[in-house]
Amino acid sequence: MKNNKEPSFKISLIVLLGILLILLSGIFIFKIDTVLLLILCIIYISIMGRFSGITQKDILSYMSYGCSKAYIGLLFFILIGGIIGIFILSGTVPTLVYYGLDILSPKFFLPSTLLICTILSSIIGSSWSTVGTVGIAIIGIATTSNIAIPLPIIAGAIISGAWFGDKMSPVSDSTVMTATSVNANVYDHIKVMSMTTLPAYIISLIVYALINSFYDVKDIDINNINIIKDALSEIYNISIFNFLPLIILVVLSILKVDAIKSLLITIGIAILCSIILQGKDLYTCFDAILNGVNITTSNQEVNTLLNRGGINSMMSTFLLCFFALSMGGVLEESGFLSVIIKRITRKLKSTFSLVFTAMSTCILGTALFADIYLSIILNANMYKEEFENKNLKNTMLSRTIEEGTTLFAPLIPWTAASAFITATLNIQTLDYAKYTILNLTNPIISLLFTFLGIFVIKNKEKPKRL
Repeated sequence: MKNNKEPSFKISLIVLLGILLILLSGIFIFKIDTVLLLILCIIYISIMGRFSGITQKDILSYMSYGCSKAYIGLLFFILIGGIIGIFILSGTVPTLVYYGLDILSPKFFLPSTLLICTILSSIIGSSWSTVGTVGIAIIGIATTSNIAIPLPIIAGAIISGAWFGDKMSPVSDSTVMTATSVNANVYDHIKVMSMTTLPAYIISLIVYALINSFYDVKDIDINNINIIKDALSEIYNISIFNFLPLIILVVLSILKVDAIKSLLITIGIAILCSIILQGKDLYTCFDAILNGVNITTSNQEVNTLLNRGGINSMMSTFLLCFFALSMGGVLEESGFLSVIIKRITRKLKSTFSLVFTAMSTCILGTALFADIYLSIILNANMYKEEFENKNLKNTMLSRTIEEGTTLFAPLIPWTAASAFITATLNIQTLDYAKYTILNLTNPIISLLFTFLGIFVIKNKEKPKRL
C-alpha cells in the first residue's frame, strides 16, 4: 500500500510546510473550522503527491488505511458521549459531586480540591466540565469563605485534578484519540501512563499539603456547598447505589475486559439504575445516550454539570479525528513524513534523545495549533516508525504524546483550554500555570525515568532496521 517511490526531501519539506501554513493561517487569521482545514490539507497533499507519482486512487487508499487502523477508536468516541449522558441521567455524576463537596476540609483545602477534581474528571473524562462545575464551586467557596490561600494556587490544584482525568480516564477523548493514533489498546496506554503519572500525582498531593500548611485557613462557609447539594437532591435520588455503573466500569477495566464491551455493559447497568433509582423511562434513557441530558435549575453551576453528554455531542470531535487520521494515513503511506523524520532522527542515538525530541515537538505542536488534537495525530504519525525501530512499544509513544500535549494545553496562554479556564475561573494563565504541579512534574518525571532506564517499555521482538 505504501508509495514505492520515496519522495524527495525537498518535496516532503514543501508538503509539511504547506500543511503548517494552511493550518496556522486558517486557525489564527481566517478563523476557519479545523475539520475544513484538514480537508484542504488532504487536497493539498494529493496535489503535491502528483510530483511523486501518487494518484488520486492512492490518496483514497491511504485515507482508508489511516482510518481502518483506528476504527475501534472511532467507535469508542461514539460510546464515550453515550456513557457520559447516561452517567448523568442515572445519578452517578451528580451523586459524586454531592458527596465530593463534603470532602472539602479547611485544613486540607488544596489536597481535597485535587482529589475531588481528580475523581470527577476520571469518571466523566472531561477536564473542561470539571473546571466548569466543581472548579467554579470551589473558587466560589474559597472567595465567599475568605480562604487565605491565593486563588491562583487553588486554580492550580483544580487544573491538576481535572487534567489527571483528562489524561488517565478511559472515557476521555484525548486518551482515546492518542491510543488510537498509535494503534494501541486504551487500557495498555493508561497502564503505561500510570507509571509516570502516579508518582507525579503523589508529589502533587504532598506539595499541595505543604502549601496548605503555610496558610491560616478559616472555617468554610457551607452556604455555597448546600445550595449546590440542595439543587442536586431536588432532581435526583441521591444514593450510594448510584455509584454502581462506575464500580462496574472500574471492575471491568481491572479485569481488562475489551473496552467496547466494557462500555456497552456499563451503559446497560446505568440504564437500569436510571429506571430503578431515578424513575426514568426507557425513552428518556435512550435520549440521554443520543442527545445528552437537558435539565434546568436555578443554579448555573449545576446546569453546567448536568447539561452535557450524548453521542451527538461527540460528533465534532469524531469528525476532527476522522479527517486527522485520514491525513495521517496519507502522510504516513506517501512517505512524506518518513523522509523528514529520517533527517530529524538521524543523530538521535539514544532512547532518551528520541523521547525528549518527540515530547518537545508535541509541546511545539500544541502551541502552534492552539489545541492538542492536531498535535496528537501529527506527532503519532511522525514518530511511530522511529519508536518501532528503537524497539519501543507504541504505548511509550502514546505516553510521550499525552505528556507533551494534554498536560501542556492549559499552560499555554493562547490555547482553547487556557482561554476556557481564564474565562471560567477569571484567573490568568501566567498566574495559575506555575501552580499546576501535576502538569509540570509529570513530563519531568517521565524524562527522568527514561534517562535512567526506568519504565522504558520495549517490544519483545527485535527492532526493525532501516
